[in-house]
Amino acid sequence: MAPAATSIDDIDMGTTVWMIASTAFVFLMIPGLGYFYSGMVRSKNALSLVFLCMMALAVVTVQWVLWGYSLAFSETATNPFIGNLKHWLFLDVSMKPHPNSPTVPGVVFATYQCMFAALTPGLAIGGAAERIRVFPTIIYVFVWSTLVYDPIAYWVWAPNGWLAKLGVLDFAGGCAVETASGFAALAFYFVLGKRKGFGEEKWQPHNYLNIILGCSLLYFGWFGFNAGAASLTSGRAGIAFLTTSLAGATAGLTWVALAFRIEHKYSSFHYCSGAVAGMVCVTPASSYVSVWAAVPMGVISGVCCYYAIEANLRIGIDDCIDVFAVHGIGGILGVFLTGVFANKSVIGLDGTKSDGGLINGNAKQLYIQLAALAVSAAWSFTISFIVLTIMNYFPLLRLRVDPDAEEHGLDFTELGEAGYSFMHDVANINNKPDAITASPSFHEESLLEHPHKHKPVFKESTPETNTAATTTADSSSPPSINMDVKSNLSPV
Repeated sequence: MAPAATSIDDIDMGTTVWMIASTAFVFLMIPGLGYFYSGMVRSKNALSLVFLCMMALAVVTVQWVLWGYSLAFSETATNPFIGNLKHWLFLDVSMKPHPNSPTVPGVVFATYQCMFAALTPGLAIGGAAERIRVFPTIIYVFVWSTLVYDPIAYWVWAPNGWLAKLGVLDFAGGCAVETASGFAALAFYFVLGKRKGFGEEKWQPHNYLNIILGCSLLYFGWFGFNAGAASLTSGRAGIAFLTTSLAGATAGLTWVALAFRIEHKYSSFHYCSGAVAGMVCVTPASSYVSVWAAVPMGVISGVCCYYAIEANLRIGIDDCIDVFAVHGIGGILGVFLTGVFANKSVIGLDGTKSDGGLINGNAKQLYIQLAALAVSAAWSFTISFIVLTIMNYFPLLRLRVDPDAEEHGLDFTELGEAGYSFMHDVANINNKPDAITASPSFHEESLLEHPHKHKPVFKESTPETNTAATTTADSSSPPSINMDVKSNLSPV
């Protein structure tokens, strides 16, 4: 069946401006994701995660213009599995609206969808945090976007996609974004293995402020992510906006309550994890359900994702940043619960015809949702696993860093930079209360030869060395500031 015809005359200024603004909202989710991830890992790997998220944006933007958009959203492709190359290099992508957004110029819609495509591999990369090389990751992101994201997006959203024709309800990315990224992260674990020291050392997030900052940017961007393509005049954009906020709030409160039972503390980290899980869950349903439905979706996702993390730890799966537990499980819950709570009266506010979900007596919708979940999860995991395995056969494309580089941290071994160049100074100042001095550990004897780059790696200070330094110092001399500090510092 040919998609509905669109015309330039149908373009609406208000809807266009809202989608452009939403594109900027979703863009902010990408550095927000990097900060969220960076706070959850050790300081020696923090910068690398922000960098990889931004690199995913760069790589996917090129891929999207080259052929990604055409493969994912071609309205002229006749097969149900993948688009054609009619719009490669953005040919014929200009003012004429796409059938999925008939009141917005096609180039605005394509740019908006580019942000979705760029965010998704950034989510999956979290599954390989603290042990992945940069260059192979760049190649992987390009290949994964072409072989995994674009086909699933086509199935679900393109006018002739087979899941779209089947009647799947997935408004903003439960299948192509959340489920696909979660199962790709799981494939990373099976191919790359656990981090060095996993299960033997107790690791904690190193920067809770980064976690809160990243969560805030994600929260803000999610309003554009879920409401950006919804109808303004019918009120569906407002519903998507509110369900996003309500599900995040409900899941965050649920997660804090569950954690309080064990830790007897109110954790900012647990609130942020829960809020993200709630927004993941409501993503496919945001413009399909009544506002009240966001409450049970938030509670269910908060409980299930919390215990999914517990299960991973018990089994021994190194889901480093809980990508599979939050995005994989949260995405599955969201797509399924959309089939439960989808309300035909809400969907029909802008004239869209639908039988709704289980609450409207349409039990068949649950089977369609389950079919979409099964194929999306299986495709993402299988293709990701195959691509990662093949890449590991080639030394240049081997994804995992060697043990020595992993020990030193990816910020230095892969980037030659540090996210916290002042931390060594702070540590030494705190250990010498009788003197205000820049770090004495930056003398030549404290430098170690770096095995990967000609960058200095500094010994971590110990109580013994700090005590010795304090003893040898002239206690009668006034506090002084030693300005002879090398500029290339290292994180603690």
